[in-house]
Amino acid sequence: MYMRTEEKRKAIEMRLAGEPYEHIKSTLGISKSTLSGWFKNIALTKEQLERIRGNATAKRVETYIKTTKERRKRIFNNFCEEEKKNLFPLSKRDLLMAGLFLYLGEGAKSDWWRINISNSDPSIIKFSTFWFTKILGIKKDKLKVQLHLYNDMDAEKEIEYWKNVMDINRDQFVRPYIKKTSSQRIDHPSFGHGTCNVYTCDVKLKHKIMAGIRVILEEVNNGPVV
Repeated sequence: MYMRTEEKRKAIEMRLAGEPYEHIKSTLGISKSTLSGWFKNIALTKEQLERIRGNATAKRVETYIKTTKERRKRIFNNFCEEEKKNLFPLSKRDLLMAGLFLYLGEGAKSDWWRINISNSDPSIIKFSTFWFTKILGIKKDKLKVQLHLYNDMDAEKEIEYWKNVMDINRDQFVRPYIKKTSSQRIDHPSFGHGTCNVYTCDVKLKHKIMAGIRVILEEVNNGPVV
């Protein structure tokens, strides 16, 4: 795992230096598909792009990768448009069910009093805030947030970021948990703002959430096979 992390860090350094895919691939022995995943959120400067385009072979590879990405994006966008037609409009019940299954995957289940969803994806946290307040009826000012950050992150900057994502007040943030490791050691895709834990305390509501999850799973698991 550590070796893979070092390879990724070196590959990104080479990419930011303006090195083409082919050179990074041959130097590090990493496949193009893996490099494409590592580089998908990297925006190159004009100078870096010019350096890459100066090599004819590299230019062909870069053009192919760009065209492939654009084609995949178009295909996925078409699926999104089709699913909008199939799924919308969403009812309150639909949103309740969506939130229950989000909680099944990302929510705290062991505490009988604490309602908590943790994630690093701002869109998931934004939906969780909506679900808590608009679907479950929790007052927004009753929500609390604790961030899990790495030791090289600016805590106040990240609090401001999540405050804007959730549209809540600064005093709803408790002291963040700071990990001993650096964000530079992350070897998996990250949104770059740590993990956001949004929670509140309500025994009755926690029971309703967990009961809803259980009865749905029992019905599906014990029901007839469709």
